[in-house]
Amino acid sequence: MEQRRLTVEPVSLALGARIDGLDLSSELTDDQRQAVREAFKDHGLLVVRDQDITVDDQRRFASAFSELELAPGQSPLEMREHTAMFALDGHPDCLALHNGPDRRPGLDHWHTDNVGFVDPPSATVLYAKITPALGGDTLFSSMYLAYEALSPTMRRLLEGLEGVHDMRQAFRNPMLEKALRARGIDPDEHFAAHPAVAHPLVRTHPLTGRKALFLSAPHTTGIVGLNDDEAKHLLGFLFRHVENPAFHYRHVWREGDVLVWDNRCLQHLPVADYYPHERLMLRMSVAGDRLGTAV
Repeated sequence: MEQRRLTVEPVSLALGARIDGLDLSSELTDDQRQAVREAFKDHGLLVVRDQDITVDDQRRFASAFSELELAPGQSPLEMREHTAMFALDGHPDCLALHNGPDRRPGLDHWHTDNVGFVDPPSATVLYAKITPALGGDTLFSSMYLAYEALSPTMRRLLEGLEGVHDMRQAFRNPMLEKALRARGIDPDEHFAAHPAVAHPLVRTHPLTGRKALFLSAPHTTGIVGLNDDEAKHLLGFLFRHVENPAFHYRHVWREGDVLVWDNRCLQHLPVADYYPHERLMLRMSVAGDRLGTAV
């Protein structure tokens, strides 16, 4: 594919933009790389359609944003073992998210990727290899807008609080637990070595300076300093709040789509409505800054 003039067009009022004129099977020019980074900062999510790329091509594109969570050549044992079970053969930094007649879709909640780590990924790059004829969309929600829609009083309250995030809770799912045990990993033993972490419920984006809510329903189990009932009610309100369609963009996947989204200011929901049809996505994560502390 020949590199053409790059154009950026918003895909919704809330977030996201489509970039045309990129051929990700080739090295980006310095000008293109800078334009992509600026569009990512401005829109939080980028859609690049009609791509035919290799894992190496995807890795090169992901690296334009920052270092990957797992560099090429590292052993899978050095990465998060509970995600390594999805790694593509020969590519430990690339996860194959493959669902079909023999594997139902797993996580179908609004969430932020791997918020239970002290250093959650800053971005996710997803490449659509196989998509169902119907269904399998992904919804995205702007945590900038979710924060800004709150009353000043609620914002002040949240800015002084930290959420508690537990990876074990996110993997308390029969399908995921079965997959772990098939690899010889006992979920309780494994996650005992991964204590819960605390992150601010409101984080300031390092590139834009905008404030965003930072929580994730499958992971966030409590709030530092609040009792269980108080945390349950406040988190319940926030989990419902991010579901407001005014904050959303819905992506209808086509084979060859490449999406990159900012994990620091977006949540996403992979809609699990396509079983038993096949869907294959290749995922890479871009490393993030150390944000939280173990609790």
